[in-house]
Amino acid sequence: MDRLQAMQTFRAVVEAGGFAAGARKLGFSNAMVSKQVARLEAQLGVRLLTRTTRRLQLTAEGERYLKGAGRLLDELCELEAGLGEQRGEVRGRLRLSAPLDFGVRELMPALQAFEHRHPAVQLDVVLEDRRVDLLAEDFDLAVRIGELEDSSLIARRLMTMPMYVYAAPAYLAEHGRPRHPDELRGHRCLHYSLQRAGPSWNFQVDGKPYRYRFRPVLSCNNGRALTEAAIRGMGLVYKPAFLGEPEVARGRLSRVLEAFVTPPVGVNLLYADRQLMPARLQALVETLIGHFDEEAACPGRS
Repeated sequence: MDRLQAMQTFRAVVEAGGFAAGARKLGFSNAMVSKQVARLEAQLGVRLLTRTTRRLQLTAEGERYLKGAGRLLDELCELEAGLGEQRGEVRGRLRLSAPLDFGVRELMPALQAFEHRHPAVQLDVVLEDRRVDLLAEDFDLAVRIGELEDSSLIARRLMTMPMYVYAAPAYLAEHGRPRHPDELRGHRCLHYSLQRAGPSWNFQVDGKPYRYRFRPVLSCNNGRALTEAAIRGMGLVYKPAFLGEPEVARGRLSRVLEAFVTPPVGVNLLYADRQLMPARLQALVETLIGHFDEEAACPGRS
């Protein structure tokens, strides 16, 4: 048995959440994947996975082996990529974290351009609004929207993102249109629950910062879902332009309080400080920064 391939198969099954999904990921048959994992368990003399009709679960031995095997596989990929990069090639694996909605709508075109230029690089993109720990969770790069924490990570600005308050025309017809942030107290407000500052929206009133704090009628950890709630007339929502403006163009949302400019938020790339940055990571950083520089004049961006 090829031990290296068996380790790769085992990790693929765990990461994909099942034998069938792991087989699809690797391009193998279900039978081959199942046989490789069974042989690996037999050779090690321990059970790595507990199999049920609905799910797979790692045993304690499986968790330990996955951690060690994953580290060895990553080090091997890093070694091979480093040797290739010495020959001027850009290859290897990169793991990228980004917020879900931004990743789907804004990041994928840039990653498509990167993939066309560097087909030997394997991208592992994780889209979730949770702020990951780059070093502890083995990410090469993260996209962060909003205020940054103090850290040893390097931050590179991608863009600034306008923020607006939006509401459905039907909601405004029923509840009226607020003319000043103070008038929001009579309205239903929807809250993005992962916002670090809590239920609050920022404005500029008479040239000074103004923060409106509220008790939300609905909180949700997904921006797209909150935008949909606003479209359905459930309340006002404070969202980046890339989510709201397409719905304004469709007539499903309308901007509110435009006279009180809301401060734009920064979108940044974060990565660890290294003496020698891998060529593949440098190439991805440059591609993303170049892409958003080119797109800066498009509607909804600044």
